[in-house]
Amino acid sequence: MPGKPHPHNPLRIVHTSDIHLETDTFGSGERGVQLRDRVRNAFARVIDIANDRNADMLLIVGDLFDSARVNEEGLAFALGTIGRARMPVVMIPGNHDAHDERSIYTGLAPGTLPKNLHLILEPEGRTIDFPELAARVWGRAVVEHTPDYRPLSGVPERQEGLWNIALAHGFFMEEGEIERSSPITPAEIERSRYDYVALGHVHVLGDVSQGSTRAFYCGTPAPLYSNENSGWVLWVNCVPGQPVSIERLMVGWNQGP
Repeated sequence: MPGKPHPHNPLRIVHTSDIHLETDTFGSGERGVQLRDRVRNAFARVIDIANDRNADMLLIVGDLFDSARVNEEGLAFALGTIGRARMPVVMIPGNHDAHDERSIYTGLAPGTLPKNLHLILEPEGRTIDFPELAARVWGRAVVEHTPDYRPLSGVPERQEGLWNIALAHGFFMEEGEIERSSPITPAEIERSRYDYVALGHVHVLGDVSQGSTRAFYCGTPAPLYSNENSGWVLWVNCVPGQPVSIERLMVGWNQGP
């Protein structure tokens, strides 16, 4: 990418979002419990993939949980599963697990979060530096899923010599489309000049790259649909001097217990 000095080392990322743990879509009966367990299994497989591939970083771009109705056992499962990852995990809330007055993340006791989890809860956004990876990651917490909330508003200027990564949970819309909640525009992506913008909210794979910036929806890893749109994560490979490459990986939750 001309005009973008890169770090000397590659960066390998697993990008996931919209897992919707502890969904009660089908109630609390046997069918609901089965779905909950299959969604949990899918999330466990995401961690396995990141570990097996020796990823440098795992991004969870919103909606880890389906709602704020999460009991202690469900929260313990999610955080314990994240703790198994052998790399830094960066996560933002989405519209389903928004950081509002009912937020799951408010009031967590000190030490509850696994040490590898970097949870961004600031509504205005926060930058996290990973010097050992020559990477800088920025994201914003969703507080209210409205047209006024812009997931890429306030993204800092690109830092040369680092991998610049952004997390954004919202709806990509072309100029002139009917206004949607949490809009993300082509101009915002291109203007960032970031190496990669990891998107969440849309449950299917989507390439919305603009200019020199690669931007993707990864789809959901969870068995939320009966077709091939479910059960995927993205492998994001950042190599100095080359365009960021994307590989779609099957989670494999339907391949056994």
